[in-house]
Amino acid sequence: MDDVTYLWVAETVLRKHKRPLNARALVNYGLEDGLFPAAGLSHTPQKSMQARLSIDILNNKASIFVRTSRGRFFLRELLELSEDSGTSGLKIYTAERHVPTPSAEMVLAVPRPVYGQFLAYQGIGHIGVENPLEQLRDNQIEYVARAIAETDENFKQVVTYTIIQHQSKILSFRRGLYNRAASFLRGAHCVGFGGHVNEADRDLFSRFDLGVRQNAAREISEELMLPGGRPQIDPQSLEFLGILNDDSSDVGVRHMAVVLRFWVDDWSQWRAVTKGEASINKLRWIDTAGETINLSEFEYWSQLVIRAFFPSSMQMVPSYKIQRRAIFRESHILSVVGSIGSGKSATSQQFAQQFGYVTVNSGAVLAQLLGIPAIPGTPRAAFQRQAEDFISSTDGPVRLGAALANAARETGADRVLIDGIRHPETLEALRTNAEKPIALLYVYTPPDVAYEMYRYREGHNEESITFADFVTLYTAPVENRIRYLIGEADIITFNWLGLDAYQRALSNLMGELNAH
Repeated sequence: MDDVTYLWVAETVLRKHKRPLNARALVNYGLEDGLFPAAGLSHTPQKSMQARLSIDILNNKASIFVRTSRGRFFLRELLELSEDSGTSGLKIYTAERHVPTPSAEMVLAVPRPVYGQFLAYQGIGHIGVENPLEQLRDNQIEYVARAIAETDENFKQVVTYTIIQHQSKILSFRRGLYNRAASFLRGAHCVGFGGHVNEADRDLFSRFDLGVRQNAAREISEELMLPGGRPQIDPQSLEFLGILNDDSSDVGVRHMAVVLRFWVDDWSQWRAVTKGEASINKLRWIDTAGETINLSEFEYWSQLVIRAFFPSSMQMVPSYKIQRRAIFRESHILSVVGSIGSGKSATSQQFAQQFGYVTVNSGAVLAQLLGIPAIPGTPRAAFQRQAEDFISSTDGPVRLGAALANAARETGADRVLIDGIRHPETLEALRTNAEKPIALLYVYTPPDVAYEMYRYREGHNEESITFADFVTLYTAPVENRIRYLIGEADIITFNWLGLDAYQRALSNLMGELNAH
């Protein structure tokens, strides 16, 4: 993935978010969207991003990037478009217009009307049957520049996700990440090796499966090393297990993963396997017959794979991680954030009851700014649409952040809890306007658990709200930037089992905070 650079990531992120961002936000968004190869990150990626953009603007008169203020970058094309429509108050830099060159990597993609016929589920499907991709004709697939595909939800890019197994042992690894908070959210550990299937993977011998097995074999060879050299995998030896579909995340809606299995036969070589790329770390064989796997240690796709193919070995434990403690010893504002159904409301209630926080509801503050009743007085979907319009406006985050800071100030309390911030820009505005330091608690809950908690909280049954209905709310534009806040978190809680077990975990967390 040599073509994936800081400038490419910056362009992709800015095209998606359509607002000026600083280097830190560009890196965090790029990481959360899986745009960076871990091996490509420096020790200080924000500084590298800032430097690359600054040099490009300085030395390249045809640069696609401009500064809109100190430390904030934007795309010239989007700035000029917003000026033409009369919606931008940003300063325009005068430079020659430039049409960006798309990424050189052409990835295999399936258009929405085609994949919609066989991906109507969340999780892993087509288990034990034929790979539906092998039934597609050439006029049903496309090869799309990755820079375009990463922001176009009309396609799903095809990636491989290969389990390497010897008897009951499966190979796991930890992918290198610069952001320790983000690595906790992802669970850090992974059992799937692979990457994007591209145009070069399809040749005379791999036409029937669109180059999927060829890609999987190549990725294993690049990512791992054996004592005798690079693994030489026969693509036809790879076993098809199923198709992983995850429509609960911004990244998932643009990807489908072909889950494969490679059965190791030469154990004398594979028992001593080492990494072949810098991004692969802490390789370890897990014996699924003799070990208990703590699912919270694994990223979500690996959780789905383990649940589908190794259910007897898994253990689901609610957990938490305290990133920074000192801020909780002084007067502060605690912002509790998480997706719909995550348990953030239960978290807020428990902190208020046991720690004496005075609560400010961000939804109620936003409703005042919008001039409409808060949920449920306004139906959630309608409220989401108006909230997205507001927060996408030039001054929306600044106005909401200032209003939240004022509401916190009016409580007169030493400890104030704000429930429900959804955007990094709002958090930034709150920090600018607040008189107290801001602490952040991020509640992470897998989508299937969030669905069950949402149904329970709202009094829905399975007939009244399906998972597809829930995903529409879960991935609404106003909700889909919540996950970017993970990089700012002082505490991260992981809710895997549902409300009762999660509340016990919160009690343990509070005991630990009180002890310090």
